[in-house]
Amino acid sequence: MDKNNTYKIDLLGRNINGMTAEYEIDDKFFQEIDGLIQRGQIHTTIHAQGSASSMVVFEIHSVGTVFAPCDRCLADIELRIDTTDSISVKLGDEYSDEGEVVVVPEKDGMIDLSQFIYEFIALSLPLKLIHEPGKCDEAMIAKLEEHLSARSGEDDEETE
Repeated sequence: MDKNNTYKIDLLGRNINGMTAEYEIDDKFFQEIDGLIQRGQIHTTIHAQGSASSMVVFEIHSVGTVFAPCDRCLADIELRIDTTDSISVKLGDEYSDEGEVVVVPEKDGMIDLSQFIYEFIALSLPLKLIHEPGKCDEAMIAKLEEHLSARSGEDDEETE
């Protein structure tokens, strides 16, 4: 994802117990991930507990604002984010993230947390992304209503 390795943590290079890293996540981050969220300003703090010889738990706290398309009118909706999640990581033979613990190959010794940061932010969004009543894009709502009435046969009844 990020060409300059901003979100990669070296599990072998130093004792990471007690490590803290802070990131200012912006539109570029979301565009590189290429997911539902395309814009935002998020402050993310990562705390690490444990050691690479056993297991490291990363606590990831993200707070800020993101923009995602409204499910009804497709215009951007502004959403406040404040989420704290954790991920457990240990070294092993080959990469795996299918259980409760992410296994990173010992030969690599690095974990890229960018996808996990994005997923935690995305998972904190509500299931339905809809503007408050009256806040949707009026032109889009008019088009939707036009197409819905045509599909329901309302136009056909008027012409008969």
